[in-house]
Amino acid sequence: MKKWLLLTLFPIGIFAQSSPFNPAAAFPAKHQFNTGDTLRIMTWNVEHLVDDKDDPYVNNRKEDAGEVNPEKMRLLAEALKLAAADVVVFQEAESANAVEALRDSFFPDLGYTYIADARSRDWYQNVVILSKLPLGRMVSYGNVHTPVSFEEEGEQKYQTQNYINTRIWTCELVVNPKYGIYLSGAHLKAGGGNRNRAMRLGQIAYWQKEMARQLRDDAEANILLVGDLNSYRDGPEIEALLTYPHPQVQLFDPLDPSINTHPADNPSRRLDYMLYNQNLANEVIYNSCHVFLPFAPEQMRVISDHLPVILDIEVKAK
Repeated sequence: MKKWLLLTLFPIGIFAQSSPFNPAAAFPAKHQFNTGDTLRIMTWNVEHLVDDKDDPYVNNRKEDAGEVNPEKMRLLAEALKLAAADVVVFQEAESANAVEALRDSFFPDLGYTYIADARSRDWYQNVVILSKLPLGRMVSYGNVHTPVSFEEEGEQKYQTQNYINTRIWTCELVVNPKYGIYLSGAHLKAGGGNRNRAMRLGQIAYWQKEMARQLRDDAEANILLVGDLNSYRDGPEIEALLTYPHPQVQLFDPLDPSINTHPADNPSRRLDYMLYNQNLANEVIYNSCHVFLPFAPEQMRVISDHLPVILDIEVKAK
């Protein structure tokens, strides 16, 4: 008598949630934080934010001294708590390592699990992202030479530079397994005059071409540029960003042009921005963008010479 064996096979495996940017990248298995329906992003130039350690490769008095101002850090921690931002992009922060150390010392319970940078090898003012949400690929432009074309004393000059391009990067912000934002943090060249302006315009032009290339790969890319652009609202740099001919690289400024962010205790000019493309425009919560003022002017000035800016975004799965 033949005996038949009925064999039923059950597939056994682990089904990981992938990143919205690249299906080969996994959404963190142990990640627990959920923004809900609204994502809040803040940008803040925090003016010489350094830890108490001397980086031997950086030669600067402020960084070498490693003087952490307890009052500055106390107020910064309280401001971050009150802001309740899911993501913060700092300018003039020493490094991701320094921010991590300061987080652990002064605001360990605020949930900022993910920290990243693309820092300069020999300078201490960098752009650092502090996030409650997972981060994907970060693209640094630090090795890129950008053009510096300007007129000086009636003579047209052409130069190139790459020593400050570490202060621009683009990072994939993984809000959830189906939704993400290409978040660019920037701290453009400071200073007046034709040469400094030409440096900023060269940095902007390169970033715009990078975003155009990104949109060829992902036509629905949500693009957000934040930071200290060292540019006045009516200047040629911001005009270049708001009038770029590519419809999805052209950016929008949600703040009224009359609003200023610098200096912190008596704002008289605008240097800090939250600018987004058309893909993201429908998800920006109307009238949510604002300068954040949790303390009196003299206390804000203890933290920084810049004021922070906040933007809220409605989380949608595309």
